[in-house]
Amino acid sequence: MTGINHSNDQMLQEMNGSQAKPACPECGSYEPWGLSSWCPKCGFYPALGKCVGQPELQAQEETKPQPQTIWELIPEWGWILAIGTIAAIGLSISGSFFCKNSAELCLWTLTQASVGLIMFLFGHILAYFTAVSNSIEFGLMSIVLTPLKIWGPSIRRFPGGAWKLDLAVWGLTLVIGAFAIVGGFEFNSLFQDWGVRKSADANLVASIVDQAKEADGGADNLDGSLSDFAGGSDEAKKAAIPDSLEEPALKFPEFDCLLVGYTTLSNGKIDSVLIASSYNKRLVYAGTINAKAIPKAVMEEWQAQLPTLKRSTPFVKTKQGATWVKPKITFKVKSKGWTETNDRLIKPQFSTLLQDIRVN
Repeated sequence: MTGINHSNDQMLQEMNGSQAKPACPECGSYEPWGLSSWCPKCGFYPALGKCVGQPELQAQEETKPQPQTIWELIPEWGWILAIGTIAAIGLSISGSFFCKNSAELCLWTLTQASVGLIMFLFGHILAYFTAVSNSIEFGLMSIVLTPLKIWGPSIRRFPGGAWKLDLAVWGLTLVIGAFAIVGGFEFNSLFQDWGVRKSADANLVASIVDQAKEADGGADNLDGSLSDFAGGSDEAKKAAIPDSLEEPALKFPEFDCLLVGYTTLSNGKIDSVLIASSYNKRLVYAGTINAKAIPKAVMEEWQAQLPTLKRSTPFVKTKQGATWVKPKITFKVKSKGWTETNDRLIKPQFSTLLQDIRVN
């Protein structure tokens, strides 16, 4: 009787021992092998130290396609990201080639940088919302303080939601390319050729005011007479006429002039404009400029504007006949200088428009 109890205890110990550790050290299965010398689940042979068998599993592993080249290693979302980035760089290069002047370069740079910044912020904020919905460790300041960390939840979901990374990377590439490749941001160019005109020289404005005082008999009627004038620097007041030229045959000095009248053809179109300028701190009649030598856009503007500025007498003393206008339109002309006989500008040529002034 004692022998039977001892035998039962031994069997229970063996059963408990077999349950305490897995039967297969390879796959951890507790399934008994019986009389087999290998694991029926994974085909592990202790004598060989490797798994043998399971032909259907091996066949699946052998037939599973494996990437052979770098092109196959890159996932589809990676290709989309790379192509978009290259396109953003190409857009920046195109801007640097196609823009013809600094103003166009500046406009291209600001537009591209603005669009890129909007794209980057949109993708970045979407990544932040994904991070917040998955963890409470992210706060509002995480957008700025830990910008890379908030991308973790979005990246772990790839390829789902990869378009958010695309937006952010493409936008950042556009911003960097706008300043590093296009490189057209010059603050001064914002005010060139975009309708923002410089103010007339202080000497010319002062001469116009003096002339208006003489014509009106005093300064009582000149309150706010220069309401449209932005002012001139001390250097501008001292440099009304350049002393010398580096290339006298090619580069003429510029003079600020006031349009005082105009002549017309029989069909009513402007034929020439009469100008005045400051000479020895006095406003004097300075000559005429043929309408054909003035840009077409300027002439179209004057054709509509000048008839509304008519006055009965010339603003400056002259024996010329013309339709006289109020002192308002100023512009720069190029000329070799003043004649010694009659104080006129030598063959004045239109250069650029200046701000309008108003003398009440």
